Amino acid sequence: MLEPATFADVLAATLDAADVACFQLYLADVDDHAYSAVATTLAPVCQEREVAFLLNARHHLVAATGADGVHVQGPVNGLRKKLPEGAILGAGCGHSRHEAMEAGEAGADYVSFGPWGEEAAEALAWWQLMMELPCVAAGGLGLDTAGAAKAAGADFILLRSAVWDAPEGAPAAAARAAAALL
Repeated sequence: MLEPATFADVLAATLDAADVACFQLYLADVDDHAYSAVATTLAPVCQEREVAFLLNARHHLVAATGADGVHVQGPVNGLRKKLPEGAILGAGCGHSRHEAMEAGEAGADYVSFGPWGEEAAEALAWWQLMMELPCVAAGGLGLDTAGAAKAAGADFILLRSAVWDAPEGAPAAAARAAAALL
C-alpha cells in the first residue's frame, strides 16, 4: 500500500482523468486507527471533485472520517439508524435477488451484484426490469468485461484492480474505461 499522501496524489489524478461517481476505500488488513487515517486523507480528495467517498464495511467510522457513506456485504437491517443523516448505504448482495430486495427495503441506497459472471449479469438485468433502486456491477470486472456489465443494465460499474493495478497507471486506465463505457 502506498503512503496515504502519495496515494492521494494518484487518486486525484485518477479522478481528474475520468467521470467517476464514487470511490470505495477497501483496506482489509488494517486496524480502525490506520483505516481512519487513510480515510481522512482521501475523503477530501474525492469530495473536492464531487465524487462520493465510501468506506468498505466500517460503518462505525463514517462520521469520524467524514466519509459520505459505507458499502457493506450482506444484510443491512438496522444499519441506516447507525449512520449519519444523509449517508449513503450500499449493499453487496452477491447474486441474490432476494437479498437485494431485502437491502432495498431496509434502506440501502444501491445494491451490487457480483462477482461478475453470468449469474451477476442475470440478477442485474432482472433488477433493472423490476426495481428502481440503482445497481452496481461488482467483483472482478475488467476493462474487457465492463461493457457487458453496462449492457446488462448496470447503473454503475466497480472497477478495482482493473484501474489500480493497471500497467499504464490508474489515471490512464480510468480514462480508457470511461471512454469505453460512453
